[in-house]
Amino acid sequence: MKKPNENDILETTLSIAEKGYPEAYQFLLNAYKESPSSFGPQTFYFLACLADGPGAALAWLRKAIQENNWWYRPEVLEDEDLAALQNDAAFLSLKAISDGRYGAAVSKATAIFSWKKKRADNLFLAIHGNTQNGDVARADWEPIVGTRGLWQLETVQSAEPDGYGTYRWSYDSTSYLPAAASIESIQNEGYHKIACGGFSAGCDMLLRAVTFSPARCDLLVLQSPWIPILQDQAEDVVRAISQKNMELRIFCGAEDEDCLPMAKQLYAVTKQAGCNVTLTVQENTRHQFPVQPYHV
Repeated sequence: MKKPNENDILETTLSIAEKGYPEAYQFLLNAYKESPSSFGPQTFYFLACLADGPGAALAWLRKAIQENNWWYRPEVLEDEDLAALQNDAAFLSLKAISDGRYGAAVSKATAIFSWKKKRADNLFLAIHGNTQNGDVARADWEPIVGTRGLWQLETVQSAEPDGYGTYRWSYDSTSYLPAAASIESIQNEGYHKIACGGFSAGCDMLLRAVTFSPARCDLLVLQSPWIPILQDQAEDVVRAISQKNMELRIFCGAEDEDCLPMAKQLYAVTKQAGCNVTLTVQENTRHQFPVQPYHV
């Protein structure tokens, strides 16, 4: 059984917040106090947004930006939950520091593909979601890929910073290119089977890669798919999956209100087209990997 990580705890926090911020704040605070080193900038941001009053919110942001030298994407600090701080001099000073660090990070960020050489018969390429990175993707997919040496697990990390130590993908004509280039670069390396797995926004990047480039794989595994590409280009996606003869496995939490409709839509259109596709709805799961890992 998978041990809850920061993302799982934040998802639980969001669930509690739907009923009340004070309860959610106390839950997250208790989790943080149990193991402070297990939590990063996103947790401090949540605590600031959930805090009772601007003073407490500012304290968490000061700890994140001033004491820990972290930073956030500029628009993140314009959240309506921080509206009471928008004219506060101390907050504006912290935001200016954060914005400056963000700009510096953007100017030097590059995509990172972890692959160096062929080390197993099969390759699994993992694409992280937003507010994540390559290390998070590896940790999330390892229980699913397994440790028996059947699969070589590699990751692609976006070139677009999200916050300190985390990255994001944009739903445009260029953000998916690192994923596409990475897949293309290993297609002729002699692997028996190549699988690509995406979480959340990473799923959209994979679908764009196989739709708008020569990139292909034997198996696409989409977990909690946030896939805006379906809005305007569903036919192109289905055509690519069908013509490239790729198996598609879709997984989504039963309580993932935003992504489950997209998962069902993708399943419906690919199934109708005769593609090799399955949809698994994971009970008692929100926007996250399930507690009990499945296997590829």
